[in-house]
Amino acid sequence: MFETKNSMTVGDDAASAPPATSGRVFRLVLCDGLASEAMGTLTTGVLLAGFAVELGASNFAIGILAAVPFLIQLLQIPAVILVEHWRDRRRICVGASLIGRIFLLACAAVPFLGPWGIAALIGLLTVYQGAGAIGGCSWNSWMRDLVPRAEYGRFFARRTAATTALATLLAYGASVLIDVWHRDFPAQSDLVYSLLFVLSGLIGFFGVYLLSITPNAPMAPCAKPLCLRKLFAAPFHDKNFRSLMVFLSSWSFAVNLAAPFFAVYMLKSLGYGMSEVMILTIASQTANLASLGIWGSLSDRFSNKAVLAVAAPLFLLCMLGWTLTGLSWVHGITFYLLFAIHLLMGFSTAGVALASNNIAMKLSPAGQATSYLAANSVVSAFFAGIAPMIGGLCADFFAAHQLTLAFTWAGEAQELTVQVLNFHAWTFFFGIACVMGLYSLHRLSWIEEAAGSTDPLVLRELLLEARRSLLNLSSAAGLLRVVRAPGFFLRQRGNQRA
Repeated sequence: MFETKNSMTVGDDAASAPPATSGRVFRLVLCDGLASEAMGTLTTGVLLAGFAVELGASNFAIGILAAVPFLIQLLQIPAVILVEHWRDRRRICVGASLIGRIFLLACAAVPFLGPWGIAALIGLLTVYQGAGAIGGCSWNSWMRDLVPRAEYGRFFARRTAATTALATLLAYGASVLIDVWHRDFPAQSDLVYSLLFVLSGLIGFFGVYLLSITPNAPMAPCAKPLCLRKLFAAPFHDKNFRSLMVFLSSWSFAVNLAAPFFAVYMLKSLGYGMSEVMILTIASQTANLASLGIWGSLSDRFSNKAVLAVAAPLFLLCMLGWTLTGLSWVHGITFYLLFAIHLLMGFSTAGVALASNNIAMKLSPAGQATSYLAANSVVSAFFAGIAPMIGGLCADFFAAHQLTLAFTWAGEAQELTVQVLNFHAWTFFFGIACVMGLYSLHRLSWIEEAAGSTDPLVLRELLLEARRSLLNLSSAAGLLRVVRAPGFFLRQRGNQRA
């Protein structure tokens, strides 16, 4: 239903669903996941970026659209308080979902609002995302107590596989529909997105119905309320964990300074169709999933910091590769270059995401993991949110400037000039994001991880092992989820106190 669902874990005190209703619970939760994945696929990511471009949104407006999902996760904190006081998680989840999806359906009217369309789109999606954050917080806790612990891993693995397959098919089908619509109805090209929002809203309402008939799970009584001040104070006094938060925050800023504009760059500057952009995105997501097992085994064999020391520079190399797409002599092979970049990005971002989450949990002291992980999520979400707004705000300035480096060979008969660097518009941001990422790598060296090794010889062996594993992959890559909402961990703290 919400993005935070995939990151849930189960605690020792999870309640088991009654055997008679377990099969029905599983079917309802699976169908809700499929409905919610379909809803999100049709209205977010590349398709949302295409909608914004079609409406003529400014770079700053596109940056705000990219920032909203991150910044809105800060609502998870008051959502925890709401859950603790109301203590009816199904009612909170159903109510928040219903409100959010009403506003999502209203987005279909945006193309008819003229110059107010972009502002309306931002406002409507902000309410939708906010309701999703509140509903997701209660959903995480609800499912934790509803799904039997013995069935949790197997069921949600199947659920993730099913939703991923559905999202892939829907995303490509929607992109083909958009390209065909643009070809046949060029004067009304933005209306196809209204159709997608209507379809998404109707699917979303069906998901709300599924939630309303899913069995509820009563909350255990809580001895005393959460103290948010004490909950968040400890991580900032821990020097090592503070260094980790600085690294992850600067990395989130660097990645989201450029990543939200990849699709915009391909649609506007390179002139690609939506189906071509979607092919690259699907390849990226596929490789991201395919490489998770590789990075997981490497992090167990070496250390999370060692994995970051390999995966993060590889991602920055991909970021630098985006700047090459602005060179005139690569225009004939730009798509193939982007395909290779997406493959490597998916491979590297899977390693960064996995190792970042693992090292955050590892450096959280026993008994205080909730507050440490929540503080890390909130801080990272803030920096991930402001980055695309800064990027969009400064984009127009860089669009009017250009930085070029070229080598010229002059002879008697002819003169040959080869461009090796050409920064303009978005490629400026890709280069700046790469520099910011280098600062993040510097901050990585400040972190101390008890187990594992970052010795150069060990890193060399890890890199060779990763290279061997990559050669065995048949498909690749995906964009990094750098922030995970803290709602579940805060709820877990409340359950542990109870």
